[in-house]
Amino acid sequence: MGTDTLVGGVRTATGEEPADLLRRARACRLRMDVEGYEAAVPLLREAIELDPTCAPAYAELARTYAEWGLRRESSCLGIRHEIMALEFQRLYDLAYDYADAALRRAPALAAAHHPMAAALRRGAKADPARRVAEAELAADLDADDPEALAERWRAQGYDPDDAVLRLILELEPGLLSLRLDVAEALSERGRYPDALAELVDAMKRAPGNVRVHYELAMLLDRGGLRARAHAVMDKARALHPDDPLVLLGDALLREAV
Repeated sequence: MGTDTLVGGVRTATGEEPADLLRRARACRLRMDVEGYEAAVPLLREAIELDPTCAPAYAELARTYAEWGLRRESSCLGIRHEIMALEFQRLYDLAYDYADAALRRAPALAAAHHPMAAALRRGAKADPARRVAEAELAADLDADDPEALAERWRAQGYDPDDAVLRLILELEPGLLSLRLDVAEALSERGRYPDALAELVDAMKRAPGNVRVHYELAMLLDRGGLRARAHAVMDKARALHPDDPLVLLGDALLREAV
C-alpha cells in the first residue's frame, strides 16, 4: 500500500483494494460537506477502474451525487436557484445513472436499491411511486442496513415517532443525514424542543458541519431566538466563510430582522 500499482492498464496512486476505497469514500460522504463529496468521487472512480463489476462502488457514487445535489439545491433560493439549476440537476442525473448501473450489475443487492430510491427523490427522474418501491425492496433485502432502513423511513413519510429510528441509530449512531431529517420532521410538526434536541446532538457529533449550523440557526430563528441564531451562523462563517449555505443563512437572517 502506498506505491503506484498498474491494474488493468490503470495506474493507481494508493495500491488499495476497491473495498478499501469504498470504505474511505463512504466515510467522506457521511461527513455531509462539499469537501467530503469531492473527496469521495475520485476514490469511487478509482474503485470502478480497478473493478468495473463492483456494484457497491456505483451505488456509493449514486448516493454521493444525490446528497451532493441536495446540498447544492438547498443552498440557493430565488434567482440563484434558477442560476444553479443546471448544476444540481446534473448531480441528480449522475445519481440516477450510477444507481441504474449498480442495479444492472447487482439487482439483488440492497445497497443498490436504496441509492436508487435516493436518486428518485429529486430532479428530472423523480418518481415517488418507484422511490417507495425501491426503498421498501432495499429494506426487505437487508433489514440490518441502516441506510436502507433510513431511506424507507423517508419514502414512507418522515414519521419522527417511527420506532425504526431507534433501530437505525443503534446500527449507525453517526448517520448525520438521518438526524437532520428527524429534526426537520419534528420542526415541521411544531415540536421545536424535540427538534432542537436533535440538532444539539448532531452538533456534538459534527461540530464543524455547516449544514448542522445552518439548520440549528434557522430553527432558533423560527423560535424567536434571533441572537442565538446569529451566533450559530457566526461560528459557521468562521469555519467556512465562502460556503453557499453560510451565505444563504446570513441572508435569511438579515431578511428576518
